[in-house]
Amino acid sequence: MQLMSIKEASMMLLGMVLIYGLYYLRTHDQIFPHPQTQSAITEPTETGLVVSEKPELKVLPPAVLDQVEIPEWLSNKDEYELNNLTVDDLLELAQLAHEQGHDFFPDNQNTLVYLLNAKELGVDTPEVDELLTTIHATLYAEADQAIRNYDAKTLTALTARLKSIDEHDIKIADYTTQISVISTLERMTAEAAQYLQSGTLYQDDRRDAVHTAINALKIDSNYQPMLDIKNLILTSLQSKALRAAQELDFFIAEQQIKIMQELDNTHTITLLTISELETQKQNRFTYLDQQFYLAINNLNLNRANNMIEALTDLDIPTSQLNGYKTLFEKTKIYGPYEITQEFSDLLANGQTGPTMVIMPIGEFYMGSQTGPKHQRPRHLVEIDYGFAVAKNEVAVGEFRQFVQSTGYTTTAEKRNRAKIYDEGTGRFKQRYNINWRHDYLGKKASDDLPVIHISWEDAKAYSSWLATSTGEDYRLLSESEFEYVLADGKNTIYPWGDDEPEQIWGNFSGAKDKFKRSRIRWRGGFNQYADGHWGPAPIGSFIENLMGLNDLSGNVMEWVDDCWHDSYVRAPGDGSAWVNRGCENRVIRGGNWGSANEEYRTHHRLKADTGFTDPRLGFRVAKNLTFN
Repeated sequence: MQLMSIKEASMMLLGMVLIYGLYYLRTHDQIFPHPQTQSAITEPTETGLVVSEKPELKVLPPAVLDQVEIPEWLSNKDEYELNNLTVDDLLELAQLAHEQGHDFFPDNQNTLVYLLNAKELGVDTPEVDELLTTIHATLYAEADQAIRNYDAKTLTALTARLKSIDEHDIKIADYTTQISVISTLERMTAEAAQYLQSGTLYQDDRRDAVHTAINALKIDSNYQPMLDIKNLILTSLQSKALRAAQELDFFIAEQQIKIMQELDNTHTITLLTISELETQKQNRFTYLDQQFYLAINNLNLNRANNMIEALTDLDIPTSQLNGYKTLFEKTKIYGPYEITQEFSDLLANGQTGPTMVIMPIGEFYMGSQTGPKHQRPRHLVEIDYGFAVAKNEVAVGEFRQFVQSTGYTTTAEKRNRAKIYDEGTGRFKQRYNINWRHDYLGKKASDDLPVIHISWEDAKAYSSWLATSTGEDYRLLSESEFEYVLADGKNTIYPWGDDEPEQIWGNFSGAKDKFKRSRIRWRGGFNQYADGHWGPAPIGSFIENLMGLNDLSGNVMEWVDDCWHDSYVRAPGDGSAWVNRGCENRVIRGGNWGSANEEYRTHHRLKADTGFTDPRLGFRVAKNLTFN
C-alpha cells in the first residue's frame, strides 16, 4: 500500500478544516449572528476592516406587513447550466468572478452560479468549499447592508441566492420579514405622499397622511423617506396653524398643533410652531387686555364684552377670565362707580343736581308675615340692576332750581293753602299762602331744610325735570327699593335693631324732646330719646346708614312711586314700582319728626291721594344706572 506524500496529507487536512469551517459557520450564530441581535460586523474599506453595527431587524405581526414570496433564483435552470464547461473551467471562472467582485451578479456570470454548477457535477473539493464559505459570509454581509439601505430588491435577490445554497438557512425567514418591512414602508410612504398631495392631512377615519406616517414610523422610526414625508406634513400643519393664528382663530391653530404633537411632539417644527403661537397669543392677549380696560373705562360695554369673548378664545386660565367677567358685570351694574360712592350730575344750567349714592344689588324679604294685612305676605324681592339713591331728601334749595327753571306751580300753590304746625295748640291746621317755600311753622324755609308741602304730583314733576335737565334716568324710588335701603340688609323691627334707639340715629319723636321752651312733649315717641329737633332738621344732620343714606326713617316721610295696594299679594319681586293705570292713592314710606313709635318700623307704610301735602312729608329721588 502506497503512503500519501506530505503534500497530499496536507491538502487532505486543509480540506477537512475547510469543510468543518463551513459546517461551523452555518450552524453557529456567534459567527453570523441572528438578525435580531446587535452584534458588530466588519466591512471592508480602503484602509482595511472597520466595525459596523448589525441592522436592527423588525419583528412585527404578520397582519401589519405586506406578504412577500422569495423567488427561485434558478427558476430557469436550463439557461444557467454550464455542462459544456469542465470542472477546471468552472473553478477558474468562479475564482475570476470572485476576484472581480461578481460573487452574485450578474445572474449567469457570478461566482455562486459557477460553484453551484460544480456542485451539480459532483465536485467536492476543499477549494470549492472554501470559496463557497467565503461568498456565503459575503452574502450575509451584503444582505445586512441591503437592510440598512432599505433595498428590498437587492435583499430579495440575495435571499433567493441564499435559498439556492441552503433552503433551510435560518436567516431566510428573517430576511423575508425585512423585505416585507421595507415593502410595507415603501407602500405606506407612497400612500402618505398621496394623502399629503391631496391635502388629506388628518381625518377621523385615520385614512390620512398623519396616521399613515405614525403607523409607518412605529414600524421603523429611522426610515428616511417617511421622515421626509413627516417633515412635509409638519410643515403643512405649521402653515395652517400660523395662518389660523394670524386670522385670530386660535381654536383652529390649537387643533393643528395637537395634530402636530400627535405626530411628533418633540420635533423642531412642532416646538417652533408652539413657540410662535404662544408669542402671537401673548401679543393678542396684551392687545385684548388693553382694549378691555379701555372699553371699561369708556363704559363701552359692548366692546368690553367682545374683548371677553376674544379672550375666551385664547384659552387663558379660568380664574383670570373670571376676573374680566366680574369686572364686566360690576361695570354693567355700577358703571365707573363703587358701591356707596357719591356723585352728582350736572344740570342744564351748569349747576349740580342732588348728591347720589350707588346702591348694591341684592335680595331681601319685604313685608311682615305677622303685621297688618297691608304689610303681608312677606315676599322675596331681588334687585339685580344698578341704581343710585339721593343721599338726602330733596332740599328747598334744590326744589327752587326746578321751579326757577320750569316755572312749575305746585299743588299747594294752586290751592293756596297747606297744613302747618300750630305752636299754640301743638296740632296741625290749614293756612293760606303756604307752599314749598315755607317750613313746618309756615315761616320762610332755609335752603338746607327738606322741602315739604309737596304732593306726589309735585315730586313726580321734579324727578321728571331732573331727568330732562341731566339727560339721566331719574325717578322716584319704588316702595320695595325704599324698604331695601331702609332695612339696610337687616331683618329687624327698626332699621337699627329690635329695640328703641340708645344713640342718636335720626330726627325721631322722643319723650325728652320739647318744643322750644314750652312744656309740649311727644306722647308716642321713644321714652328715653332726644335729638334736639322739633320739626324737620336740615338735611344730613344725623349719622348715615351703612348704605350711605340719611334720614330714611325720620325727619320727613317720603313719597314713593307705587300705587297703594291693600296687601302684597301679586306684588312684583324685582324691585320695580307696582303701578296701576289711573290709581288715585300712592304710597308713603318712612317715619317723620313727629311720628309715633311704630311708624319708624321698617315695614311701616301709609297711603295718600296724589294731591296730598303735609309739613311732615317730602321725597327723595333715585336714578337708574344704565351703561352701554
